[in-house]
Amino acid sequence: MTTSLIPPFMRWLCRRALHWCYREVHFAGREAIPTSGAVFLFGNHANDVPDVIAGLFTTRRQVRYVATVSATLLPLASATYRGMGVIPVMRVRDVRKMRARGMDVAAVNASAFDAVTAAFRAGDVVGIFPEGGVHDTSHVGRPKSGVAKMALSILDDDSIKDLILVPFGVQYEAPRTTRSDLLVQVGAAWSLRQWAASTPDPSPAALSSALHDALHAVTRNNSSWPSAESRDLLIAPLAALLATAGQPLLETAAAVQHRCSLLVEGRDPSQRGDEHPEIHAASHAASHAASHAASHAPAHGEHGHHRGVSWRSIAGPLNDAVRRAGGIDTSARDTARVLDAAGVANAQAAWPSSVWLVVAAVPAVVGLAVHAPLWVLVRWMARKTAEVRTDLMAKTILPGLHLIFLGYLVLGGLCALGFRAAAVSAWWALPVLVLLPRLGDLGLSWRDGVRARCLRARVRRWSAADRASLATTASAVRSAWAALSSLSTP
Repeated sequence: MTTSLIPPFMRWLCRRALHWCYREVHFAGREAIPTSGAVFLFGNHANDVPDVIAGLFTTRRQVRYVATVSATLLPLASATYRGMGVIPVMRVRDVRKMRARGMDVAAVNASAFDAVTAAFRAGDVVGIFPEGGVHDTSHVGRPKSGVAKMALSILDDDSIKDLILVPFGVQYEAPRTTRSDLLVQVGAAWSLRQWAASTPDPSPAALSSALHDALHAVTRNNSSWPSAESRDLLIAPLAALLATAGQPLLETAAAVQHRCSLLVEGRDPSQRGDEHPEIHAASHAASHAASHAASHAPAHGEHGHHRGVSWRSIAGPLNDAVRRAGGIDTSARDTARVLDAAGVANAQAAWPSSVWLVVAAVPAVVGLAVHAPLWVLVRWMARKTAEVRTDLMAKTILPGLHLIFLGYLVLGGLCALGFRAAAVSAWWALPVLVLLPRLGDLGLSWRDGVRARCLRARVRRWSAADRASLATTASAVRSAWAALSSLSTP
């Protein structure tokens, strides 16, 4: 495969890998990325390979990532890096290993600086994760100083008219849960030269701080994992209840995530004093409504307090109901569907068409029959080989693509032999190979649709009292949020 074919092939492959891992992937704000000229695209890096793939699809332009040189040690990876225009750098954690292989650390990083500058001169999009590797914390990390130095180096190059910096944040509802949803939020673009001209001290430290603030604005952040879990459990029901037909559901979730982060940690301005009794009233109403559902699922940690108001008591019963119905409790879509099935009409329930499920059943089942054993094996291997939790998706996607590709070759060979045995040209196996990935896509979408229908059937089998308690809880959550919204927004 020539290097000119590698970028479109990799985009095709990455799009499929992302779709096979996540049910819904939504991009917001992509229009902020210029269609031409030098762009410095930087994102958060909490979930390894999915973050990288998500960054690729923030723009139709080719993204030239700055990535660790350690990934180029294998011939196939090295060829792919070259074809994608990846710029290799040496991370601190790789220094000892690379030196043992005879690599000159200073030379590699000097070459990277030169390559980045050349890419900006050519008007390319250069992508980077400024945290310096996968950052497994409940908040975005501080950018490495070398990233800011790399960007600021263009200020001395008159041949580069300007550099536009664009942040992107990958917001996962359940990062390592397959068939969950994710939003890629592209933030506001800004000119590096204008920033330098308006900043008293345009130093690497100042730019690093600006990069951090920009990333913080498009990501979910809390001081601890328990707080982050409580935040996500609060975002899901709020997004489902606030959803309108005109706004994508994941964008609604993104719109409330910052305030939810403050609420679960008691840092929201509304949580000062007892001058808002309507929020207390909503809490008591929700607690009363939850009495029917309390025995069905264990409660999670507190969702934060408003001077005695428990956000767990307000929104928690909705999380419990989603789990009881077989959905993902941090999923806004699953919450919207549970509410809709319980009689609380929801504009974002997005039920799959019964006609489509029937029409697509046969090809979808064929696609599942071919792919399901491979997917199960890939997932099992990932769980067995992942040393840390951030490895799970990388161990799913990278070995998984190789295994599925080998599976296609085996199936293609068997089809070719079958056609030959039937006195038909073996070349007919090629259309089968082209069709197989599409059947895999269809199989997953169909299975998601069947699961959604099963979720609705389970909820409708609940007692009238349980469904009524959900409606009361939903009303209480709306009332509590409306009371907050009447206050000054943080």
